[in-house]
Amino acid sequence: MTNALQDVIILNRNSKYVKKQEFSNMELIEAYRLIDKYLEPQVEPLGFSKVKSEDDAASYFKGEKGLFRFKYEKENNTLLLECAYDDKGASTEYETISKSLFNLADADERDCRSASNEFAYELEQLFKTNKKKDLNKIKMPKAVSRSKAKNGVISYDVDSLANRFGTLYPEYKDAIKQNISDYGEFLPETFFQEVGTAKVIDVIKNGSEQERKKLFKMLGDVYEDGTNEVQDVIGVTILGEMKNDPEMMAVADKYMTEYMAGPVHEINKITAKNNRLTKKLANPPAYKPKKKSANILQNALNQQQ
Repeated sequence: MTNALQDVIILNRNSKYVKKQEFSNMELIEAYRLIDKYLEPQVEPLGFSKVKSEDDAASYFKGEKGLFRFKYEKENNTLLLECAYDDKGASTEYETISKSLFNLADADERDCRSASNEFAYELEQLFKTNKKKDLNKIKMPKAVSRSKAKNGVISYDVDSLANRFGTLYPEYKDAIKQNISDYGEFLPETFFQEVGTAKVIDVIKNGSEQERKKLFKMLGDVYEDGTNEVQDVIGVTILGEMKNDPEMMAVADKYMTEYMAGPVHEINKITAKNNRLTKKLANPPAYKPKKKSANILQNALNQQQ
């Protein structure tokens, strides 16, 4: 039995014998071999392949976009991922991209696979080039029928809000489509935080009476016959950005329906403050596909009622 690999027989609950591989005092060359094994198929789509080197202290990969290596630092039990865009041979200057704890003495194959996955993620962020999509081929989100929404057959959703916003402001259609292209679906909080809300605030501050009337007519229609989610987007993400400013609130009061005005006023009392809720809203968690974002301020408002 080698020092690098031991077969351990474990008795499970069903009294059946299961063979498990564990590494004791894994040799560096074996660790590199296993990391390479799991890393190679992940970086191949990025154009990288394993290259031979006389330097046994690191494992090297090279491609048209640059080169990278990973190496183990025994002093602090760390795996370093280092990249360079220009191959200058022995004079190549590498930049450290990530550091991962890796205790060679206790490492097993799972640790090597985990390290390779971390490396692959970092490399993808650096070297993956997304093909620019033709926005003309991306369709605008569909809006729910106005008659069906008014009759209570179905409620306006966030796609309806995107559609109505794009109809009112056609110059923002490409931004809506870009949002869909980036995330695979329309993310209303992201779109309005990055683009749409600024337009709404500008109309409230500087728009003509006709522009303001059209804006609040659209928001009011969607809000009154909308889902809880779309109400949260309008009340918090969009109109919550007035942050209880007296002049903007006065403009909004002139055009808002009574049904929408009450919640919007309560939300603005919260957004005007600098507390953990507003900080969380300003720094939302990273996007996770197919999960709805937490309605932080609206939930807090509901608890107060």
